[in-house]
Amino acid sequence: MSEERCRMLQLVIPSYKKFLPLLGSFVNVSAEVFGVEEIREKIELCAEEAFVHLLERSYREERGDIVIGIEVDERYFLLSFLDRGLPIDITFPQSAAQDMDSVDAEGLQLLLIQQFTFKAEWINRGKEGREFRLCFELPQRAIYTLPQPEEDEHFDVSPEEIEIRRFDKRWANEISQIIYQAYGYSYPNEDLYYPERIVALNESGRLVSVVAYDTRRNRIAGHYALEREDLGSVAEIGQAVVAPAYRGLGLMKKIRLETQEAGRELGLEGIMSKPVTVHLFSQKTNEALGAVPVGMGFGVSPEKKFKKIEGAGSSQRGSCMYYYLPLKNRHRTLHLPRRHRKIVESIYRDLGLDYTVAEASAVPDTEGRVRSSYAKNFETGSIYVTQIGRGSPARVREAFFDLVFRMGAKAVVLYIVTEDADVEELTAAAEEDRFFFSGVLPSFAGGRDVLVYGFLPEDVDESQIRIFSDRAKEIVRYVSEEKRRVF
Repeated sequence: MSEERCRMLQLVIPSYKKFLPLLGSFVNVSAEVFGVEEIREKIELCAEEAFVHLLERSYREERGDIVIGIEVDERYFLLSFLDRGLPIDITFPQSAAQDMDSVDAEGLQLLLIQQFTFKAEWINRGKEGREFRLCFELPQRAIYTLPQPEEDEHFDVSPEEIEIRRFDKRWANEISQIIYQAYGYSYPNEDLYYPERIVALNESGRLVSVVAYDTRRNRIAGHYALEREDLGSVAEIGQAVVAPAYRGLGLMKKIRLETQEAGRELGLEGIMSKPVTVHLFSQKTNEALGAVPVGMGFGVSPEKKFKKIEGAGSSQRGSCMYYYLPLKNRHRTLHLPRRHRKIVESIYRDLGLDYTVAEASAVPDTEGRVRSSYAKNFETGSIYVTQIGRGSPARVREAFFDLVFRMGAKAVVLYIVTEDADVEELTAAAEEDRFFFSGVLPSFAGGRDVLVYGFLPEDVDESQIRIFSDRAKEIVRYVSEEKRRVF
């Protein structure tokens, strides 16, 4: 969450149950101020259960303060509890009990919190204590009834009437409308159905939108964007759409070129993209503009339907190619698994990036760092190994079980940094756990290169997958063979 977009309130309450009404008033007024009355009861219930849970565990033998924080951005209402009481086991339950009668009071508190939050997590702050963070998804009140144009809408458009422009907030509603025209309500990134989110994300820099603008009719004809969730050195380019009435004018390429130029102006090291494999349009555009295939993501997105594009749909989870467009070059020293060294080096040669391969070495005797996230709309989990060290395989396995068995992820993508330490032990352990090699992404994690692995337990009908270039087909064939091998 960017600091300039964050709205935060804090309340410090002594660890006594008699202050519970004060917490309730704080949450109640905050929900009213931020206009989230529709989920207020859920927030109030979880706030009360979390506060009592901390009193009974962290402060059962002493007293202290609990800092309650509220942050609201364009997507979520975040409620956090920070305490410095007795160190406790902060492992969240992996599954809910099936029989409510068998749950004790402590388990019931956590069960209710799990049920009514979008995400709940413990964060160990070391000497600063522990944070219990509850995340609530904002109400979908901003999804407008977007009009579908008449099927027989036709008019002559001159290319001279179309200008490629950077984002202006007055166009946010029209962007939502053309997304609807192309996808209905099936587009997995639902931010684009919320005009106010489009505005907020662009203002924060986490989205950089570019549009094709019909100057004669004063309307949006198409959209492309850079997504920078963590404001890092690599952005994902996508959210590409052209309104049905403007197809066939070559607008996609023109908008894409301006979007790439925006990335250069931001000083990005590269731009990645994930074109779908149910049609070839986006893959062709990527390769025509210099992007290189670097991997294959089997089943990383939900089933997708495209309106007004014949045959462009799928009856299974969606797969995509991974493409990368380098904007800068630097020398990197890579630690590569022996099994995949040949394919990885061939990808780096295609990219034209400067690298050397490190000699095998021992894993550092330091704690490894692993973080994870879950994309609910995609039903896909992500695990990032940002530092390889002692216990890294176990930490990856713990994150994997949390994503699959608690969050319900149907696919998981694992990213392993390759510039810091030997990866042989970790990649071998991942493949034993049925993760399969899926490609590489330069400068993707904190400016460092990563190996990409996938986990997908369900079968994929590869006859439904369409791949444009011979080079991309070679990569898909390799990843497919690896998937079959580890399973």
